[in-house]
Amino acid sequence: MDDKTALKLSNAGMRLIAQTTILNSGDTRRLHDFIANNYAPKALEQQAVGERVESAQEAFAQTGKLKIFQVLATDKHRVIVIMQAQANDAMYYTEIAVEEDFPHKVLAYIQRAM
Repeated sequence: MDDKTALKLSNAGMRLIAQTTILNSGDTRRLHDFIANNYAPKALEQQAVGERVESAQEAFAQTGKLKIFQVLATDKHRVIVIMQAQANDAMYYTEIAVEEDFPHKVLAYIQRAM
C-alpha cells in the first residue's frame, strides 16, 4: 500500500492531511477554526487554541510549506511521518493521535526537528 492510501485509511491520517493542508495555506483563521473544532478538550487544556496557532505560525515562518516525505507508521488512531520543509529541506518527525470514537478529535500533535 502506498503512503497516500495508508493515510487516507486512517482517521489520524485524515486529520494530518487536513491540518497540513491548512497550515500550508497560511490561513490563520482556518487554522484557528480547525483546531477549535477538531482538537479534544483534553488537548486544548494542555495548550489553548491561540497558543497552538501562534506556535504553528512561528514554525511556518521558518519552514515554509511542509510535505510528507515518508510515512513511518499508521493505524486507525495514530500516524507517524517524516515531513520535509520547503524553505530549507529540513526534516521533522511528526506524530498525530486521535480519539477512537467519532468524530476522532485530535488528542496529540507532536512535531520535532530531526
